[in-house]
Amino acid sequence: MEITYLGHSCFKLKSKEGLVVYLDPFKSDMVGMPLAKDVADVVTISHSHDDHSAVEVITGPISRKETFVIDREGEYEIAGVQISAMKTFHDKNNGTERGKNLIMFIVMDGLHILHLGDICHKLSESQIEKVGSVDTLMVPVGGTFTLDANEAMEMIKEIQPSYAIPMHFRTSASKTQELTTLESFLEKNKFPVSGESVHKIKLDEGSLPDDTQILLMNG
Repeated sequence: MEITYLGHSCFKLKSKEGLVVYLDPFKSDMVGMPLAKDVADVVTISHSHDDHSAVEVITGPISRKETFVIDREGEYEIAGVQISAMKTFHDKNNGTERGKNLIMFIVMDGLHILHLGDICHKLSESQIEKVGSVDTLMVPVGGTFTLDANEAMEMIKEIQPSYAIPMHFRTSASKTQELTTLESFLEKNKFPVSGESVHKIKLDEGSLPDDTQILLMNG
């Protein structure tokens, strides 16, 4: 499978068969960086804020005409790709401040991907057990609205993925100055970093490290 990081919390996944899944597309004016219109089979939305839910920038493939949007809890299967959308919260008070957040567990080409959206709390033991083995974890690290650097480190330790990709941090283009930077997360990091930052990477079951590594990606 191929993973492309498009900035903020947005990723594009492409299977060997060509199925495209977008995770948390954003409105450019909300994030401060461009997100070009694209075609995808599936779009997943962790929550309804404009920096995570810009479905309008994605159009459906000619074969399907409409993109399949996942924005509620449930189990889904599209062309052999399994997606589980599980409810968590966008704050530490059971959603009373900022509402719910969906984490997306995706099985594509035999790889297990977990995108945490704007989660702001630890996962419960039952949630971790339900997710099971994770090959690639996409984890927010910028704090304020999500996990901060220390909380992200604890999440990585609990889930023990092969790769952890930090997301949702402040950049020079960011409109939201309350977020901390990627460098702030790396100062707290206890895991080896897998080489230089990349925009796109191809992964398969045979290319995964035995122990957790931080995979840096640039949008």
